[in-house]
Amino acid sequence: MTIDIPKEKWIDFFNDLSKRRFGWETKVEILNKEVGDQILVNGLPLNGIIFEEKSGKPQIEISVGENIDQHQTHNLMIPNKVGYLDEGNFLGGVVEIEDEKGTQILIKLLNPMPIYLGYTDYQIVMASSK
Repeated sequence: MTIDIPKEKWIDFFNDLSKRRFGWETKVEILNKEVGDQILVNGLPLNGIIFEEKSGKPQIEISVGENIDQHQTHNLMIPNKVGYLDEGNFLGGVVEIEDEKGTQILIKLLNPMPIYLGYTDYQIVMASSK
């Protein structure tokens, strides 16, 4: 079930989420009736999500990427609703943001798979004393 996040808690919510889900794989989708649904990001790690008000206008900034060559920032102007669907601490979740025009942004967060580095066989040889 999606939980609505009250506007007065958006700063804390996004700060906490960004810390707990830093580096998690993302899929960012826009759902818009006029231009259709679009995928903006698929597979880049989360750097952070920030809520702030500039010149009295609320804005949410989504930052994803691995390095300078693979980095994206998306700004959502005048958001009016934020929700979160938690799929468990180790599975992921979905952030739902809606702007004043009814456009929805879905940020799907997927727990990165652990990296398998392989293994090495060691042979221990005991030296005998004669």
